Amino acid sequence: MNQQYHSHSLCGTTSYNYGHLHHYGTVTELAPSVVPHTHKYCGDTSYNHDHTHPYYAETGPVILTKDGRHYHEYHTKVECVENHIHCICGYTSID
Repeated sequence: MNQQYHSHSLCGTTSYNYGHLHHYGTVTELAPSVVPHTHKYCGDTSYNHDHTHPYYAETGPVILTKDGRHYHEYHTKVECVENHIHCICGYTSID
């Protein structure tokens, strides 16, 4: 029996801190297409104010849609750079 895997995209704008914000976007790691599951994700924010912020986190559990597909909520703090952080949060694409 072949197990199916899938990923989701996520993107957005960080919180406004320390006089600026950043943009971010990434694709999650693959996860089995079974319930329950989560996805790990990572990336770097856009370059702004002479720096970027790396981020590493894991989505929340599956949120089912009425048509049987699903998505995930995510929220984390990016790594501290130049004595400040930003928050990222939102929902992944639907699969």
